Amino acid sequence: MGGVSTLTGLVLNMHSPGYDDARQDYNRRFPPFTPRYINFCQDQDDVQRAVKWAIDHQIPIRSRSGRHSYEAYSLVDGGLIIDVSQIDTVVLDQQTGIAKIGAGAPLLKVYQELWNQGRVTIPAGSCPTVGIAGLTLGGGFGLTSRLFGLTCDNVMGLDMVLADGQVRHIDDQNHPDLMWACRGGGGGNFGIVTQFYFKTHKVADVTIFYLQWPWAELPMVVKAFQNWAEPEKLDFRCVPLLKLTSKEVGQVVVVGQFTGPQEAFAPVLSPLIAEVTPVDIIIRTVPFIEAVYYFGGVKPDMPQFLAHGSEITKFKNTSAFQYQLFGDDALKVIVDHLSKTPGPATLVQFDGYGGAVNLVSNHGTADPHRRGVRASLQYQAYWTEDSQAEAHINWVESFRQAMLPYTRGAYVNYCDANIVDWPRAYYDDNIARLMDVKQHYDPLNVFDYPQGIGRIPQALKFLGGPTPKS
Repeated sequence: MGGVSTLTGLVLNMHSPGYDDARQDYNRRFPPFTPRYINFCQDQDDVQRAVKWAIDHQIPIRSRSGRHSYEAYSLVDGGLIIDVSQIDTVVLDQQTGIAKIGAGAPLLKVYQELWNQGRVTIPAGSCPTVGIAGLTLGGGFGLTSRLFGLTCDNVMGLDMVLADGQVRHIDDQNHPDLMWACRGGGGGNFGIVTQFYFKTHKVADVTIFYLQWPWAELPMVVKAFQNWAEPEKLDFRCVPLLKLTSKEVGQVVVVGQFTGPQEAFAPVLSPLIAEVTPVDIIIRTVPFIEAVYYFGGVKPDMPQFLAHGSEITKFKNTSAFQYQLFGDDALKVIVDHLSKTPGPATLVQFDGYGGAVNLVSNHGTADPHRRGVRASLQYQAYWTEDSQAEAHINWVESFRQAMLPYTRGAYVNYCDANIVDWPRAYYDDNIARLMDVKQHYDPLNVFDYPQGIGRIPQALKFLGGPTPKS
């Protein structure tokens, strides 16, 4: 690769102003890391130089977009953090409807810019500060996904700096195997994305809804919700989220969004409320961008619509997928764990799947959890004091373990260091192909982290299972 490269852009070391903030993850349960350098790249050239520099100096790389890795995998002691958060422009091509989005753009900026430029959107999450790169590369689910698909399904192409330091444009015609892997294979595995090219969708008004029941009715509500949110029968325009809180908080809640007016939503909702009558109902039709602010917790006048979890930044979350209806045994496990929590900010959330998500086969992208999935489950715990961490982490892991007889797999964007068989949980039968792509584009495992694709062979060997042929 020629001579030794020089880092460009904004480069911080431990003596630089701003270093102490820049070395922390969004999840403050982790103590600050001590990277050798944090390189805030302003453009693609900065990223190229950073990758070449790290290889020349033989120090580990971590790529970072929004700092939202649940296990702080975008940080490393003694290494180089290549941060793309300042590559954040959002430009909509009015003729084609394709949006060029910088890999560091936070979701709220993406939504607002697309709305401003053309009243369009992409299906993505609800947390306003999560980076577009990490969300997209791991799949990406949000409140329009049953209508428009996962975030990764809407990627038409991307620009990526590979392990040789060169930039490649990746799409279905150019490096299609890598394109497949970048649709759900997880961030930080194959290279560093600098730009995405997204298909966008017209949006106008949407209907947001909030339903609440007493905690004592939890089993009845879960059964009714399962029947109502049947993946292939529920109107594709509707994305419902079922929140089961701790007994201490004492609420069972369904929130969600219907992409359309309230009069069209009324017959969709009626079977649920006819089966289990809520004690509180809020239904509002608002402009799409206003719903984004409500679900992101940015608009404070209706906080019950917050969709992405607590604002407390010390947390432990993990996940699983529901493929079968939960019977009485599974419901007993849920009730038991929510009855004995280490604190009030504990819950399990069901994100209703189906619709456009399930129209893609389990091998059509690297994300294998599509057809047959009823819901994505997220077990969540939040706390404020370090002394509370162990009890909350143990509660989440106990809950996940107890539900294993009734669930399958896990979502790579909700990475969890406690999942021992993480390759199969995240990637299922797509493991072998992902390993092939990794070997072809990054045989020396330049892009690595504790649950990275390059570590799959060792992980499977440790588990005593067969290593997929590649």
